[in-house]
Amino acid sequence: MALTRKRTVGIAAVAAAALLAGGGVFWLYGQNDRELARACGGMLAVADVRAVLGDGRLDVETDSGTDRDSCEVTAEGGRSARVEIVDATRTGEPGRRDPLPDLGGPSARGLAVPVGSGWSGLFAAGDDEDGKATVTLSLTCARSSAKTATGKPVTGLVVSVRTELGTTLDDPADRPAYTRIATGTAAKAADAYGCQTRLGAPRIRTVGLPVTWEEYEPLTGTTGTCAGVPTAPGVTTARETARAGAPVERCLLGDDDYADERYTLQALFGPYAARERAYYAERRYDSAPTPADAPKGRLNDDADYWASAACPGDGRERALFLIQRTHPRDAPRPTEAEQAYARQALRAFAERAATAHGCAAPTTP
Repeated sequence: MALTRKRTVGIAAVAAAALLAGGGVFWLYGQNDRELARACGGMLAVADVRAVLGDGRLDVETDSGTDRDSCEVTAEGGRSARVEIVDATRTGEPGRRDPLPDLGGPSARGLAVPVGSGWSGLFAAGDDEDGKATVTLSLTCARSSAKTATGKPVTGLVVSVRTELGTTLDDPADRPAYTRIATGTAAKAADAYGCQTRLGAPRIRTVGLPVTWEEYEPLTGTTGTCAGVPTAPGVTTARETARAGAPVERCLLGDDDYADERYTLQALFGPYAARERAYYAERRYDSAPTPADAPKGRLNDDADYWASAACPGDGRERALFLIQRTHPRDAPRPTEAEQAYARQALRAFAERAATAHGCAAPTTP
């Protein structure tokens, strides 16, 4: 029986509807993936974003500027990833805006912990139940890397991803998902910039929780960033993280029950050392030397000191080590014994941090 025009049109409409319900969905997602592929200067790891945020429609916002690309991807239900990719080559140059994302500082949960698995990076998180975490990775580029617009080889890249998934971070099985977009995007960024570097594992299987304020221990028993730091009267406990190649390491020292924090020790490498030196250069108030222009010394008139070490291949930037006495504004001036202890503690901390990062012996005060 011959088909009438009306019936032919009806069949065509049904077929078109079927196409939209079937193949049309793939066309929609294909368009969305092409949009994702253009985000963050074309360096976003789309497959990893899909693996973490799902196969549905993803809203994308992107922004690019000098030395920096950023984008935010949001899925239904509030799951999201905020990505920053920074060319750290000119970090610390006079008069330049600092584009580096913060990392390694105390978060709502405490001290950020190393990402590990061959990466130089840190994992920071907020409260247990908010399902948010930030992974920041620092890549050091070899001298054979491609040249930037300035005609100099790119020396380093920093990739930071703040992921919100709504899951509890207390479950070790959930935490690796918060690292996946960062590692995949770091690999794409290195390729896009021509950064010759050694990447970590493509998939991180496990990552620790940040160290909370309650997690202090006897200083004599430390095995991580505080290992080897001596005790002193009123300085007997510590809060530390593992030492696993992070671009910033911290050791916090306190009294017997950690009711009072006494000293903060920091080790900074690559662009984060450059940024810290730029901070002191911009805030110079007199002719006294600072980390910006001397390899070692004393800060102001307190028990605060710095040291440094050459780290071959670490972005051509000397590592920086700091100790700062934590005290109220009206605290008395440090005694000679406190100053001597600060120098001793800094020396022990700097020597171990430098060795762990393959740096030369540090120059200490």
